[in-house]
Amino acid sequence: MIQKYISKIFLASAFLMVVSACEDALVEEPRIFLSQETVFSSRAGAVAATMGIYEPFRENDLYGWWLLGNLEFWSDTMFGRGSQANASRYQLASRGIGRIGLIWRGAYNVINRANIVIQQLETKEIEGVDANLSSELIGEARFLRGLAYFHLVRLFGDCPLRTEPETDQTQLAISRSPASDVYAQIIQDLEFAENNLPNVNYNDGRATRWSASGLLAIVYLTRSEWAASAAKAKEIMDSGLFSLVEVTVPEDFQQIFGPTVITHSEEIFSLKHARIAGLEFEPLWLMHRAGSGYSLGGNAFAWFGNPDSWLGEWIKEIGGPDLRTTDWMYNGPQDEQFLSAEIPMLFKKFRDTESELPGNDFPVVRYTEILMIFAEATSQANGGPTPEAYEAVNMVRRRAYGRDINVPDPEADLPADLSADQFQDEILLERAKEFIMEGKRWYDLLRTGKTLEVIRASGPGKAAIEEKHLKWPIPSEEIDNNSAMTQSDQNPGW
Repeated sequence: MIQKYISKIFLASAFLMVVSACEDALVEEPRIFLSQETVFSSRAGAVAATMGIYEPFRENDLYGWWLLGNLEFWSDTMFGRGSQANASRYQLASRGIGRIGLIWRGAYNVINRANIVIQQLETKEIEGVDANLSSELIGEARFLRGLAYFHLVRLFGDCPLRTEPETDQTQLAISRSPASDVYAQIIQDLEFAENNLPNVNYNDGRATRWSASGLLAIVYLTRSEWAASAAKAKEIMDSGLFSLVEVTVPEDFQQIFGPTVITHSEEIFSLKHARIAGLEFEPLWLMHRAGSGYSLGGNAFAWFGNPDSWLGEWIKEIGGPDLRTTDWMYNGPQDEQFLSAEIPMLFKKFRDTESELPGNDFPVVRYTEILMIFAEATSQANGGPTPEAYEAVNMVRRRAYGRDINVPDPEADLPADLSADQFQDEILLERAKEFIMEGKRWYDLLRTGKTLEVIRASGPGKAAIEEKHLKWPIPSEEIDNNSAMTQSDQNPGW
């Protein structure tokens, strides 16, 4: 516990915002103003500025609320409650559209911070920063920039490709770049990061070479570059640095998601949190109902499950062989008192029963996903699942059932002789289960072209989805403040 606090205090002390002369109107005002000359005059300042790039990912615009929430309740799996209800049913009024704008703002906040760090390190000699450290810090900034753009391009499609700091209005005036160009930049950033970040697995919240490799595997998967995705996943598997956390009883999953966990064997890149004001895992208060005890710091129960989706069948297995249902869903007499016809399904995968400042880390890339990427990509590349592809996904399923992951198990393993399409469908369902509340389902539906089909089949609450919802609306503030864009640049239907 002390180690976790120390690592998070270090990250908190490093959250300094370096500001340029003029910032995009969408970027929120920083809390601390430090000139670039001051920050980039020393090794400590350069490192602190690089650490500051991480902060927006943890805040409300991104994984702290709106990005994570929208990714979940736009999928077939979830609904939002209260002010988030209409958006989860694809009935976006100005409030819902405005919240999507916050996601855009948060991502470009990350990008601008990264661009400042990259420019300063590439153009200045900084005391105590040698060539190796400079390349490492640039690699870290480019990894985070790549992650931000990866969210933007999947959610909005073509978007302004900014690779220089926003120092004047001319640099704000950038038209939308084709998605192919954005992806090319993402891959360049991640390849640079992969080649320059530490080739270790220290899991202190900072990106490593393996963080970049893992994100590259997901990027290639998203682009249906099956061979490249499978190869990148295999590199991670062959590194020997990662393994599945062993599970024999449901509570063992809290070795991954619990609030006091420092790290674990399948962590590749996570956003770190601790029971410290300003570093807590804020989304927890949106996941639970008052009185349940699973979160002591809020309890809004604003995100709840859709029983008309695949979840309806899965929840019937509570208490059965798949231990995830027992550990990740409200279940049994103690929890059922907090459920109702209106809120039939809540999730306790992330929970902190002891602190009003929850300490749960949030996984962005973990080894479980790498195994499933390898399985899906290998099958797609080969026109059907290979024995190696079966084994990779079956290891995840055996772990879910509390079995030995290396021993074939007829109850846990997928049926043999599946076609490539059938195998991919099984993988998508397995990903939906394994990554519930981790913000991956919407992206999976988009990349496979199954969004409308799957969501329309997931009950009347999701019937309003249309083609236009596959690309989110460009914020009006961007169009108003960017002289290189007009309303004609808006995504269709918005």
